[in-house]
Amino acid sequence: MLKQIVVDKVMARQLWKLGFKEPTLSYYNVDGQLQNAEGDTLELKDYNAPKQTRGRGARCYAAPTLSAVQDWLRRKKHLELLVSRDTFFQNTGDYYCRLIRLSDGLSRDTHPRKSYDQALMDGIKQALALLS
Repeated sequence: MLKQIVVDKVMARQLWKLGFKEPTLSYYNVDGQLQNAEGDTLELKDYNAPKQTRGRGARCYAAPTLSAVQDWLRRKKHLELLVSRDTFFQNTGDYYCRLIRLSDGLSRDTHPRKSYDQALMDGIKQALALLS
């Protein structure tokens, strides 16, 4: 099974501020703890607006996977994140993420990272900084 990594609470809050309203299986509760749908109750929901937190100071935030954020950025914000591996040096190269703004072709690369997920996380952070 493919390992799915969810964003941290700070990034979940940034995504909410930018309009992320996609259904997820995980969320951060009002105490800031990561919660997951369990067992037979696995159901995609928009955890950014649960009824129990409306009108209160604290709130829940959806905790999407990195791949869900990557997809959302492409569809809703027109930012493409492409993770590649630099294999020039005997297939031992590091991963990096290229951020491409589809509206004007702006392109940026992240610093080299040892894993695909680290590179994608760096690309997402760059994208959120660009949108903020």
